[in-house]
Amino acid sequence: MKKMNFKIILVIILASVVLAFAYNYNDISSKGLSYLTAKGPAVSDSLLEVGFSGSNSSKELEGGTISYEQIKARVNNPDFIIIDARSPEDYSKGMIGEAINIFPYGDESEYFEKIYTLERGKKYLIYCTGGNCDLSHHLAEDMKTAGFENIFIYEGGWEEWVTK
Repeated sequence: MKKMNFKIILVIILASVVLAFAYNYNDISSKGLSYLTAKGPAVSDSLLEVGFSGSNSSKELEGGTISYEQIKARVNNPDFIIIDARSPEDYSKGMIGEAINIFPYGDESEYFEKIYTLERGKKYLIYCTGGNCDLSHHLAEDMKTAGFENIFIYEGGWEEWVTK
């Protein structure tokens, strides 16, 4: 077996990273890396109630975050659907209100079927564990791609919910 040349391996890894950033440059520059960017402030209650109109449909998800007080005030509001993006195991241990569970890393066909059967005229409040959990962001991006406009993320997530 020949001795591996670590310089060549290092160059290949470096080239791969540079190509990955170059290929994804538009997404990175417009959205930032979610784990490096600060989460925006919570949306106003008026925007949360009215939602995004067609003219705002291209609005980025940043800024589409809600606070503990905002989700608590809407737990029983039929205009809002709460979605728990955590794993089914975590969901079975407890949820916010009558939240439905849509786990982004489960069975892919079941995942997209759940998204496409959601009502279009509702507003969606999505949460996951909280903190550094990106499951809610992943689900929100897929819903946005599917044409949903009124998507809000509860950044505090389950961790904040159970402590208050």
